[in-house]
Amino acid sequence: MPFAAISYGVAPGHEDEIAEIFAPGNFTRADSPVLRDEDGKEVGRLLATGLFIQDTDMVRVIQYEGDLAAVGRHMAAQPGVHEAERRIAPLLATPRDTSTAAGFRAHFGRSIMTLVHEHARRDRVATSMIALRYGLRPDAETAAAELLASAPPVSGEEGPILASASFLRGSTLIRVHQYEGDTGEAVGYLAARERSAGVAAVVEDGDAGFDGRVMRCISQLSVLNPPRPRTGSEEVTPVPDRRR
Repeated sequence: MPFAAISYGVAPGHEDEIAEIFAPGNFTRADSPVLRDEDGKEVGRLLATGLFIQDTDMVRVIQYEGDLAAVGRHMAAQPGVHEAERRIAPLLATPRDTSTAAGFRAHFGRSIMTLVHEHARRDRVATSMIALRYGLRPDAETAAAELLASAPPVSGEEGPILASASFLRGSTLIRVHQYEGDTGEAVGYLAARERSAGVAAVVEDGDAGFDGRVMRCISQLSVLNPPRPRTGSEEVTPVPDRRR
């Protein structure tokens, strides 16, 4: 059950506007988790997604079964996705045309981040994710990938973290951790263990600290916690933004 990450460059100062666009009452989710090929044959499933933002970086994390190209094809056919793309267009750092299914698929392919490390404790989906952002030193991408590959997995045999994945795009490293249970326990566990990855040796923003790296969670969904009717104006933010 691999992970993938899609990056968006956004203009600074628009976190709240983007969060409102993807709020449960405003964003129409995909009509089905089932992925199909061009002939309609089932080729996989969407298992979990999370949308995270910090400053000018927004990342959509996807856990899936099957073919990643089918994920892009599936999302390109969703009216809710196209409406959200239309609304965030003025807030992006670089204009793009995703108004057609072909345009969306092309953008999807261009925006896939490079997976540099992945580890799962169990072959199973969890309910929630935390995403951390690191700014790397110039030309440190290879060193970061090597450090992550050799470090002890955060999703070890004990603790709340079931799976972890790390992605690179340019000088930005995103580390995603999937967990079950209490959010506070997961955050505390990660805060104590993130430094064991050794990434501090290659980061540019070394003074950010753990709290400063936790990205704001705009929305997330797992097959274990499907959408429920919205009862108010609340935003789905399983991981509190502890920088505020």
